[in-house]
This record gives sequence, structure tokens and C-alpha cells, in this order.
Amino acid sequence: MVDVRGCIYELVYAVMEKGDKSDVCFHRIAAREKMDSVTTAAFKRESYGTIERIVLLDAMIRRFADRPVRRMDPDVRTLLRMGFYELEFMDAIPYYASCDSIAGMADTPGKTGYINAVMRGYVREQEEPPLVDPWERLDPNEKYCIPRDLWAVLSNSYGKKTTVKMAMTFLERSGEVTLHLDPNKTDLDSYMKLLDEQGIVSKEPGRYLPNNVIINGSPEIDTLPGYDEGLFYVQDEGSQLPVLVAGIEPGQSIVDVCGAPGGKSIHALMCLNGTGVVSIRDVNERKLSRIRENISRMRYVNAEVKMRDGRKTDRSWHEKADVVLCDVPCSGYGIIGRKPELRFRSPIDVNDLVEIQRQIVEASVPMLKPGGVLIYSTCTLNPKENDENAAWIESELGLVPESLNEFLPDSLINRQTFLGRLQVLPGIQQMDGFFVARFRKA
Repeated sequence: MVDVRGCIYELVYAVMEKGDKSDVCFHRIAAREKMDSVTTAAFKRESYGTIERIVLLDAMIRRFADRPVRRMDPDVRTLLRMGFYELEFMDAIPYYASCDSIAGMADTPGKTGYINAVMRGYVREQEEPPLVDPWERLDPNEKYCIPRDLWAVLSNSYGKKTTVKMAMTFLERSGEVTLHLDPNKTDLDSYMKLLDEQGIVSKEPGRYLPNNVIINGSPEIDTLPGYDEGLFYVQDEGSQLPVLVAGIEPGQSIVDVCGAPGGKSIHALMCLNGTGVVSIRDVNERKLSRIRENISRMRYVNAEVKMRDGRKTDRSWHEKADVVLCDVPCSGYGIIGRKPELRFRSPIDVNDLVEIQRQIVEASVPMLKPGGVLIYSTCTLNPKENDENAAWIESELGLVPESLNEFLPDSLINRQTFLGRLQVLPGIQQMDGFFVARFRKA
């Protein structure tokens, strides 16, 4: 019998107290415990749910605790966050059962008593509600589970209403998976029939781009039909935009300077359909191994994978690339719905990221052929990393912006895309947050 609460504690503690990545921890624990699909779904829902709502949970805990949450012992803080998530969001569990079970996970009687007392404060309030609704006293960022500094950046950039829509979407999309079908191996109708045969009902075609299937319910990817045959690659529609607007044609030479985990490179290989070459780089050998595994599963051989720092020009590729993909390291705010811990990355750290992003683009330009296309992209919502960098590329590197309109569906075309840029916002568009800009080398 799997101790699901123990697994939730392990994941939440590792992510919030040690800085580990939620997806890595989730897959490691689920594999170790040999969880079935039902248990895996519950584990992910409750552990990710706790992490993504920590701003709200901490605000709730503060009302009943005699010390600031940040000054509590890490294990006490983690258990209280789990406990308040159960009390507020899991109606099927009786209040006092949550109090006793969560408190019982503490390693000393003193901690057990303290956790129980704080949680029972919440229970008493539910039994005798105060005259003033506590939710009315919450700040907007607390209601929508976004740290205060990030809320300020987003609301100043996009307005409060749009920020609320984005924050709500972050809480709603975590169970959704997009399969990018390889058009060289299958088509939408054929693959939908395979899913029907396997009894997968909760599915729909992609909302913006062709060759996509969206499945709800956090399916086990490697059990889906066609996984071993490379019929699909898991990739959100937002992440497909850089290669889409690159206009890659058979026979071209492509460089993906920050290639892990390989999604954009695989998309480029689909466009080449066995011709040309994709040169994929990253600075981490573990990530490179993952790229090789993904490309092998997708059955493509016209790719080279090598360890390189994107901030340094590869002189062996001087003016050889038709397209350079610069999907640079970023703050990741656009994919908070999939990696909830990214909401805790401080916007103050963005200035260092911007410098790295610009170094990568500057080192990439010499690899472009005259007339070649450079695609700059991020999965963030921060204008400093997006529009401001695009303006810098044009003014400082001399690349010429080009309209994206001929590559995009009508639903994504706007005044900005005519100028060569597109910012996708979760809650406004039904995909992850993404930014992409297209440039041509004179």
C-alpha cells in the first residue's frame, strides 16, 4: 500500500525547502513506489495543488499560528501547508481526520501538538464563521496564489484583469497534456481512432495548430498508443510556435543553441522529414542524454547532439545555418501551470537572465547564413526578457524583424505579429505563456 501522504510530504518538502524540480521529483517518487494510474493522479493533484497554492495557504496559516510561517521549522511548515490544503480543498476528508493524520506525521510530540492546534483553529472557524469573511481580507495576489513581487510585475505589464485570468489558468491547466503528432508517421484522424481503441475519452484536437491532440487527466505518456513508435512528442502548442514561425523547409541546416529537452529540435526534424540536419546543443550532459533518447524514440537520424555553451560562437558553423533557434533560459513564468514552483522565482533575478539571453543571441548570429532566420523565444511573461530583448536584437545586432502572419492561424494574428513578435498569455490564449520573435540576417 502506497503511503500517498508521505509521498506528498516528500515532494513538497523537496521542492519548497531544497529547491528541487517538481516534475523530476514526481516521476522519481511515482516510479519508486510503483504507483498505479489512480494513485499517480491523486499524488500529482494533491502535491502540485499544495505547491501552487502556497501563497494562499500561508496567508490562511498566519491567522491561526503564533509565529510567522517563514520562521517555522521546515517540516512543520510543510505539514501545515499540506494540512490546510486538505482542509480547504479536499471536501471528501473529514476535518478532524485531516488534523489527526497530518499532525501525526510530525517527528516529536511537541510538533504534533502544535500542528494539531493550528489546524483545529481553522476547523473552529468553519464551525462558527466570523462576521467578516476572511477571504475579503486577503490581498489579490494571495487569493490567486501569486507571490507579491511577481503579481506586481504581471499586473503592471498586463493589467489586473488579465493577471487574474492568467493566475486562474495556472491553477486549471496542470492536468492537461498536448501530444504533437509527427505528420510523417500519422495524422489526426488515425491517431484519434487509436485513442478510442484504448478507451481514452477525454481528448480533443489542438486548439490552434494542426497535428495536435490534447488529453486531460494526466495520462501515463509511455502507455499511450504509438509512444514506442515515435508517433508523437509531448509539446504544448505554445512551445511549437518558434519552429512554426521559422518556416523551416526540407534540406535546410538548423542550429538549436539551447536544445534541451529536445522538443523544438524534434519539431524541426519533422519539418525536414529526413533531409538536412539539426545541430542540437546544451551545456549539461544529462540533458543531452535525454535529447538523444527522445530523438531515438522519434526515429530521426539527421541530427547531431553536442555539448556547447550557447554564449560562445561555434566557429565550425560560421554562416552555415539557414535557421538558428534561440529558445533561451528564462524565468519560466509562462509555464507556472505545469511547474508550480516557478512562481517563487523572484523577478529581481531577471536582470542576470537578460544578460545571459543577450550573450546567447549575440554568439548565435555569426552561425547564420546571409539571409538566414533567427528565432528568439522564451516561455516567460516578463517584458524585460521578451519585448525589450527583441528591441535590443534589432537595434544592437542589426537583425531585421519579419512579420509572423504568414505562418500563424488567424486566431493568433494581431498588430504585434505583423511587427515580428507574438506574446501568448495563458487565460487569453488556451496554451502556455510564450514569446517568439522572428529576425532575418541582412
